[in-house]
Amino acid sequence: MTKKDQWNFVLITLLIAIITGFHYGMTASPWPVHDFYRRLYYVPIILAAFHFRLRGGFISSAVVMVLYAPHLIVYFGTLDIEVVNQLLEAGMFMVVGVITGYLAEQAYRRELQLQRQVSQLKKMDMLEKKLRKSERLASLGQLSSGIAHEIRNPLGIIKTISQTLHREALEAEDASMAEGLGIIENETDRANRVIKGMLDFARPEPLKMKPTDASEIMEDLLRIMRSLAKQHQVEIKNYFQSVPMIQADADRLKQAIMNLMLNGIQAMEEGGTLTVALEKEDDHQALIVVRDEGKGINEEDQPYIFDPFFTTKDGGTGLGLSVTYRIIEEHQGSIEVNSHKGEGTEFRLHLPLAEEEDKSHET
Repeated sequence: MTKKDQWNFVLITLLIAIITGFHYGMTASPWPVHDFYRRLYYVPIILAAFHFRLRGGFISSAVVMVLYAPHLIVYFGTLDIEVVNQLLEAGMFMVVGVITGYLAEQAYRRELQLQRQVSQLKKMDMLEKKLRKSERLASLGQLSSGIAHEIRNPLGIIKTISQTLHREALEAEDASMAEGLGIIENETDRANRVIKGMLDFARPEPLKMKPTDASEIMEDLLRIMRSLAKQHQVEIKNYFQSVPMIQADADRLKQAIMNLMLNGIQAMEEGGTLTVALEKEDDHQALIVVRDEGKGINEEDQPYIFDPFFTTKDGGTGLGLSVTYRIIEEHQGSIEVNSHKGEGTEFRLHLPLAEEEDKSHET
């Protein structure tokens, strides 16, 4: 029973008690006064029917009948035809209570059915959006793979030639030429990193799923990321609870979470706090949270942040979050984002527990 229901129960009980007190405390009053009090009983009965439906209407009217009937004997002093007539009229308490309760029950069931239908429609809409997104990602993956293969070989040739010319320029002490060729090498390396990201996105390796300690993954990530965070004046705070083993590919999951932590650190250009949390969400899922205090994501951009090549960062490839999304999806998990401009961004990863853990809960 909710707190609101408790207050309604107290109110109904008080009304019945007060009206009954009027009847028994004013037996010397003329009958029209008691007839007026009798009609007041309909107020708590109807309230009970509305708030507690059929059960409330029936119980409240039955209680009123039990309390009201002895008063008739006390008032009239004998069981005669007048008392019988008043009891029959009091029977309307049961009729009103049951009918009102029945109508309230039907309305309540219709509301529940409507809520279930709305929930199903929302789930179907989410599944449809997820399917369209998966199809779009698959198409982009195939396209990216083809483009990456076509570009990779020419880039390799360009890098080899530039390295040779760079050495010759250094030997000839041609500083200007050496600087230019160094820039070409650096930009070629950057292009290769983009291509590698495209290939990782387009042709991910099969996951090696097994029961994995999520705490170990998170501790490893803290050791890796703390030095980088310190360089950006970012403090990492962690809140790790004891969590059962999850079903995961440790390396790929680490890559996904690292992308989120790296984005969070880079989003805080003037420093701040990166919060990382791990907890057991329910008997079937673990929850990982990565929260930053950066500039946040524009509301209009949020539906597209997991799309390949979508980025708002200067020099970004737009593949980090796409890869993260795919990894979490391949883990049969889900990822949510909550971001407000100027307040930071929070990512929530829902990951399934290992099958052994699920079975142990069932036994």
